[in-house]
Amino acid sequence: MEYIDFFKQLFVLAFGVFIALVLAFYIIWPKIEGHFLKMGNINQNKELLKDRLQLRFAAYERLLLFVHRVSPEQLMLRHHGQGISLQQFKQAILADIESEFQHNFTQQLYVSDAAWAIVRDLKDNTLDLMRNANKGMGGVEASVDRYIEVVLKHMKALDVNPYEAAQVLLKKELAA
Repeated sequence: MEYIDFFKQLFVLAFGVFIALVLAFYIIWPKIEGHFLKMGNINQNKELLKDRLQLRFAAYERLLLFVHRVSPEQLMLRHHGQGISLQQFKQAILADIESEFQHNFTQQLYVSDAAWAIVRDLKDNTLDLMRNANKGMGGVEASVDRYIEVVLKHMKALDVNPYEAAQVLLKKELAA
C-alpha cells in the first residue's frame, strides 16, 4: 500500500509541476516572442539601412560621373572629329547632355535637394554655354574647331571651374 500512496503523491506532485510549467510558459512566452520579434525588426532595419546607404552611394557616384561627362572638354572630345557641321556638332552635344541628365534623373530620390540643385543647375548652365558659344565667335567663320576654341577659352576665363566645384560639393555631401 505504501507504494501506491507514494506513486499517487508522486503523480500529483509531477502533475502539479507540469501544470505550473505550462502556466509559466503561457505567461512568459509572449514576452519571449516579443523579444524575438524585436530582434528580427532590428536586423531587418539594419538591412534596410544598409541597402539605403548603398543606393545613396550609387546615386552620388552616378552624379559625379554625370558631372564629369557633361563637362565641355569631355563632351567635345566625344563628338569631335566626326566630320559633321557646326550645327550638327552642337545638336549632338545638346542631345548628349539631355540624354545623360534623363538617364540620371531618378538619382534625385537618393541625394539631398542641394546636391540635385547643383546637378540640375550645372546641366542648365552647360546647355546655355553650348547654345550661346557661337555668339562669342563674332563674325569669324563658324567651324567646329573655332566653336571648341571659344568654349575652352570661356572655361579658362572662369575663376572657378564649375564642374570641379560640383564634384567637390558632391563628395563633401556624401561624406557628411
